[in-house]
Amino acid sequence: MNTKRPITLLALVVFWLGLPLLGACQSSEPRSTVQSSPLRVCYSSLAATQIPVLYAREKGIFAAQGLEVELFYFESGTDAVTAMIAGEIDICQVAGSSVVNAVVAGQDLVILAGLINTYVYSFLVTPEIVVPEDLRDKAVAISRIGSSSDTAIRVALESMGLVPDEDVAVLAVGDQSVRLAAMESGQIAGTVVSIPESTRGIQHGFHELLNMSALNAPFQHTAIATTRTFLEAERDQTAAFMQALLISIARMKEDRSGTMGVIAQYLQLDPATDQDLIRAAYDEIILVYLPERPYPTLDGIQVLLDELVANNPAAADFTPEQLVDLEVLEEALKSIGEPQENQ
Repeated sequence: MNTKRPITLLALVVFWLGLPLLGACQSSEPRSTVQSSPLRVCYSSLAATQIPVLYAREKGIFAAQGLEVELFYFESGTDAVTAMIAGEIDICQVAGSSVVNAVVAGQDLVILAGLINTYVYSFLVTPEIVVPEDLRDKAVAISRIGSSSDTAIRVALESMGLVPDEDVAVLAVGDQSVRLAAMESGQIAGTVVSIPESTRGIQHGFHELLNMSALNAPFQHTAIATTRTFLEAERDQTAAFMQALLISIARMKEDRSGTMGVIAQYLQLDPATDQDLIRAAYDEIILVYLPERPYPTLDGIQVLLDELVANNPAAADFTPEQLVDLEVLEEALKSIGEPQENQ
């Protein structure tokens, strides 16, 4: 049973100007009294892109690797990264953009794996928006400043000849379901969402102005991240987590029924009435976009650095290689008999 458990930050570090207040954090299980320090893992969106860690917990894969995992939910990568910096989350399945922003701002986060390495968003708009120019002087929504939805919507607007924050207002509203609700109420004219929310939005009368997956461009949408401090101090736990993640990904691709059940559970979809949405999420995200060998995309991280330069020139001093540590991933791949990237 899910219970609300707000995290009290020990030392909130504001790492970029205008950082939003922390969103609600939700623990997926009561804290165990058996183990003094369970591995605190978070996910940062109610989307099919976040299923690998959730499947591993639900199917006992973490436990099989000797891990007791306490799972937390944040409404955005920005909030999740803030909690990692404060030392209250150990490892997170999180937006790559949020990690890049924090590292450029001087924090010690590091990307360990890449789960979704391209754009998987649909840019949905209200019925009166027919062509991109119709968005001029309107507002669109994202989850939080610095999130994947923030970066993606800015890239999308620019690709259509519109200047974010000048031609079109960009508002931080909340997660995908909240953004669609804001469209229904007329507060915004558009947003970016991934499947199955994109399908649900179309069913509610919105239409797709741009399918960003068709761009087939590198983008570090979802990553596994931690702090270098935690990685150094808890190498064994991190290695066990990575092995569990690889096992989870492999099983998900074979276990259609079980994975669809987890998608339905966490995305609050009805297996009876929402079967098409659940199936579409599995077929697109799990089978197509989730890599069995989850290396991060260095080109996709470079995209995030390039996008950040305009507001933070320090981003130009970083290379993608500085933001990743692949050693744990490669050790885990070797341990389960999977070839490494250079083999």
